[in-house]
Amino acid sequence: MSIVTYRLDCIIRSLKATIIFSEFRRDLIRFYTTTKNTVSVSPIRQGHDKPIWDIFVSPKLSHIKLQKNGSRKKTENAIKQYRNIFFKDEKLCSCVFIQGEPGIGKTTFLTKLALEWCDAVSEHNSIHNASFSDIDTLNGFEFLFHISLRDAYVQREVVEMIKTQIIDTIYTGDKREVVFQLVHKLLARETCLVSMDGLNEWVDPFHKYVSPLMASCFTKCVSLITTRPWKMADERIKDSEIERLIEIEGITDPRELTENILISFNSVNQKSQTEFMEYVNERQFMQLLISPWLQTLLISLWMNNNDFKGSLCEINCILLDLSFKKGNAKEGYFRKGTCFPCLSNTSFIEPHCEILDALANAAFHFTFSSQKSLVFSKRELLDFMSKEQLQFCLDAGLLTVMFKSDVLLNSPQMSFVHETVKEFLAAYYIAISQTDVIENLLSKHKLNVLEMSQIIIYMCGLDCKIANELINRLIDGDFFNDMNHALSRYIRHFQIEKLAAFKTDYKSIENAGTFSSDERDYDSRILALSFLFQRMMITGFIEAKASGQKDISLKCRDFTFNEYLSESESNALRSLLMLNTSNVRTLILESNILQISKMRTVLKESMNCLERVKARVTPEIYTAFYNLNLQELHFIGRINVSSISDVLTSLSKLTYLYIEDSTCNEQITIPATLRFLDLTKISFTVVFLRRLLEQLSLLKHNFYLEMCDVNVTDFNKHILQSELLLIDMSNITIHVKQGNNDLYGLLSCTPIENMYLMTSDDAALASDILPTFSKLKTLDLKGTYTSCFAIQLPASLHCISLVRGECSSEWLCSLLINLFTLDQHVKCELWSFVVTSNGEDCDAHSIKHVSDMRSKLLECDMSNIEILVDNGSKELFEIFRDTSIEILTLRTAVCTSLTTDILPTLSTLGKLYLWGTYTGRCDLQLPVSLQCISLQTGEYSSEWLCSLLIKLCALDHHVECELWNFVVQSRGEVVCADSNTHVSDLRSKLLECDMSNIEIIVTHGSKEMFEIFRDTSIGSLYLRTADCVSQMSDILTTLSKLENMYLWGSYTGHFDIQLPASLHCISLQTGDCSPEWLCSLLIKLSALDHPVECDLWNYVVPSRGEDCGANSNIHVSDLRSKLLECDMSNIKILVNNGSKELFEIFRDTSIWSLDLTTADCVSQISDILPTLSKLENMNLCGFYRGHFDIQLPASLRCISLQTGACSTEWLCSLLIKLCAFGNPVKCELWNCVVQSRGEDIGTDSNILVSDLRSKLLECDMSNIEILVKQGIKELFKLFRDTGIRILDLRTADSFSH
Repeated sequence: MSIVTYRLDCIIRSLKATIIFSEFRRDLIRFYTTTKNTVSVSPIRQGHDKPIWDIFVSPKLSHIKLQKNGSRKKTENAIKQYRNIFFKDEKLCSCVFIQGEPGIGKTTFLTKLALEWCDAVSEHNSIHNASFSDIDTLNGFEFLFHISLRDAYVQREVVEMIKTQIIDTIYTGDKREVVFQLVHKLLARETCLVSMDGLNEWVDPFHKYVSPLMASCFTKCVSLITTRPWKMADERIKDSEIERLIEIEGITDPRELTENILISFNSVNQKSQTEFMEYVNERQFMQLLISPWLQTLLISLWMNNNDFKGSLCEINCILLDLSFKKGNAKEGYFRKGTCFPCLSNTSFIEPHCEILDALANAAFHFTFSSQKSLVFSKRELLDFMSKEQLQFCLDAGLLTVMFKSDVLLNSPQMSFVHETVKEFLAAYYIAISQTDVIENLLSKHKLNVLEMSQIIIYMCGLDCKIANELINRLIDGDFFNDMNHALSRYIRHFQIEKLAAFKTDYKSIENAGTFSSDERDYDSRILALSFLFQRMMITGFIEAKASGQKDISLKCRDFTFNEYLSESESNALRSLLMLNTSNVRTLILESNILQISKMRTVLKESMNCLERVKARVTPEIYTAFYNLNLQELHFIGRINVSSISDVLTSLSKLTYLYIEDSTCNEQITIPATLRFLDLTKISFTVVFLRRLLEQLSLLKHNFYLEMCDVNVTDFNKHILQSELLLIDMSNITIHVKQGNNDLYGLLSCTPIENMYLMTSDDAALASDILPTFSKLKTLDLKGTYTSCFAIQLPASLHCISLVRGECSSEWLCSLLINLFTLDQHVKCELWSFVVTSNGEDCDAHSIKHVSDMRSKLLECDMSNIEILVDNGSKELFEIFRDTSIEILTLRTAVCTSLTTDILPTLSTLGKLYLWGTYTGRCDLQLPVSLQCISLQTGEYSSEWLCSLLIKLCALDHHVECELWNFVVQSRGEVVCADSNTHVSDLRSKLLECDMSNIEIIVTHGSKEMFEIFRDTSIGSLYLRTADCVSQMSDILTTLSKLENMYLWGSYTGHFDIQLPASLHCISLQTGDCSPEWLCSLLIKLSALDHPVECDLWNYVVPSRGEDCGANSNIHVSDLRSKLLECDMSNIKILVNNGSKELFEIFRDTSIWSLDLTTADCVSQISDILPTLSKLENMNLCGFYRGHFDIQLPASLRCISLQTGACSTEWLCSLLIKLCAFGNPVKCELWNCVVQSRGEDIGTDSNILVSDLRSKLLECDMSNIEILVKQGIKELFKLFRDTGIRILDLRTADSFSH
């Protein structure tokens, strides 16, 4: 083929592709504008639709901001442009989520979006009003593919959904495959928008993906996904996958929608709308108007039935009744008392109860099946009803047939008319089936009470007793405890901005994401869940009352009355409270909704179960608090201090006390159990503060005193100075917020050791006076700090903690320089603190100043400063570059990644502590100075750990690698075969490395971790639990270079671990072991053909009586016999914490060397020593007095006094015993102090020493060689005139004596 022909062929193919491209877009526009151009205006009659342009009202959209700490906060700015949906920081987003409750308008919004895209890309000018003014933004998408996820049953790939729902509908025959191939190319090459409606209605058939699979090669595609809020709480949806999170809260103008619908019903006169709004206000249905679906239903009901009571169950029953009528049902009525109240006014259901029951059965099973989808097949539905009943439901509009794909042509897909109908029917089924269904349901499924909230609300309207039983069964211990913790946090100054999301709709679950790594985010999540639960209970109570329930037996323990409740909700919650007066755990009253008499009733009847109260106090209510089991108490308003003191001392479990908006002039007496005291907007006297601090200093536990916006009424420093300087305040941490000069002046007179300044204004006020805090050790700061660090730090400071806020680079540099000037070790902690970049500073002068500060910092010796970082940034770590930090703690993997190119510049860094999750290859560039890397809490892949160990091997000095609470991911968690291959390659490299310079310390081990160590050249290994030893057992023999092994934990049974032949020391650090275990260990050590040391530090050997039985004693006896047969001349034993039981094991053995580190050990082994016929070396530590009366074995060749002290009497009698030996013996005195005679007890003692000296002079000491390192005159006087043959003096000082 010639070049010309080839080019011509390419041009023809390109033209054909362009033509198909244009045709497909034209066909797609026609498809949307002809099939998606209407919207139903009556839930009662789905087929009653109108052009969407005539009905549509703009949605109310707002951004949910994902905070840096992982929490989610709704912004107040309404979205008014498409650009605010699809773009973030001028960059097109790849994934946008829109969350909203059922019937709120998500589906209609996406449908309108598709139609507006058609207008935007069409050549003609649109005559329709767009939702947003920047419709041209949609012109940037070459194609828009609108998918209904409820119709995507058993499908998982987006491209397959496009084929089924769009291509197969538009085209037939071979054209389908041609266009399908084109769509693949379009998605890969063009900027496309894929809108997916109803993520909560879709489940991956293989339960792997949380959202439909979009091929990674579709890089230009934007996914716009709608879902319910509870789905966004799914922890599998990662924050990194959510570029935009938007909430749809309804419509901007409900009145406009009402008018549009009424006009569509040809009710064009203004009177109709006015009458409807009067009806809504009178019946308190205004809250229904936030949901377009409920609003249209309400309008329909109002136009068809004016006798509507307002029950949600009644709404559904009316909907069902009208649907039955539409299906040509026979007319018939329920007899009074034979049905649920909501069914009593229906006219067409009773003759067809079997259809209602069948529908309810199907709804129940499809709701709680493993698929949990609104969509089901005809074949599945026929398991619950006959074909005739199914046809009736289709005719009545209760069920609808979904799109019929070629694949599922023989089994059409169906769904209920709306999910709320399905949920009502599922609740109805539970109500008519009662206990058996609940038992079966809970045994088969793990259900979330909030996920079932709508069903529970319906149950309250149908049968409140069963609803209560279901709630109680669904609330497990974790949920109950989480709510308790959340309300505890709420009553303790919970940040009000965290609650803004619940101001309009408690169903909002935007803060309910799972953020277990951060305590504050966890608090936000569970607090959101507790509010959602209360909202469910309120709605359930209202529904029960509206449905005419006689016995509303809803059980509730926690009650929070705050500004986020409407008046009707507050009234309902109050009524619910009065039904549970003897079962209250939490009572938070931020309003005066509860009368004093009713409050007294609650306090009295719940006195044994009430844990926390927040309320405005009055003299009439004081006595009601006596002897309650309260743990947390928040008083608002002026208190009588003497009366309150009596109350407080009667509260034996109180740990937290908050007093707000009051005056305290007298001493307040607090219970000994109190741990937190919060004084807010309080006026007090100096005497009050003095006596309070005196009380707190006497407590045996740590105490936190917070003072916010307090006022000192009689400032007098001398009152404090006279007494308080003598008290110990080391247990007290003082928090100050919105303080003043008087307060700080007073506090400067106190011996405060721990202080938390909660705003930058407080830090500024305290800056000049802080140096006078002579005992201050820890200082916590919160707020925003710029310019230079101007706080004067006290010389006593040991830790400064930047808790939350932000600071400039200049400020942090100058802080570190200030810390350098302190002459002791000091810790600098940066938690949720943001360091602003240089670009955010004011001007060039400021940038130069930061540079100068950096230069000064580099000149400082930072070896006394330990740095901890929890929320780091590039700007922060750049400050540390080239500094002399010695200890660095990084609390997240993100922090670690940000320090990658900084670490090598830290030439004096000795210790590095890490937290977080690490995968892939370890790319840390370790400084050559590193002495220890400690992995504290988190997880890592095998690949990461292998590559870390290889890096440590490259260091040419001794280094420790500590593995504390870190989990190694199993190989099954690794993504692909390539990764496994890579780990294998790294393992091979690791085996080639010399690991003799690395000490490995393991606390939380696993098989996967220890497999990494197999066959390596580790020299020292620390195993801090018996479980680690067990899991390492088959690995140890492969460690051919292992010389030192250190063990912790409890050990029983037989020591059946195969020790490596290279072992030179096994050290038992802390724990206990059975005699059997220790005997069998010593037998194994004796089998080694080289010297080995066995150290027993803080190990307890239980007595034989503590063993299991006679068989155990026999077994120990057999092992003892074997041990006596062993040659233990190669074993050196060290004992630090001995016992009779331990030393009995050594009796008659052939131990060669023995170290005893305490005098108590020497005392306990005294009757054992003569039996050690092969003992040649004995090293002693400790303090020895009196006469040396121990019988030494004849085999002894050396006794060495290592560290401690002894009396001259003891040393004299020892030397006399050594003289009696018939063989040469060495006596070494290293760091052992011989006490002078003046230190002996009395005259008798001096006489005894004199007698011993006389005996010593008579002895032949020619067999004794004496070594002295640290001698004194008294020692050498002891040697005067003796027959010593060899004297070894190790210091010039000893020689001078």
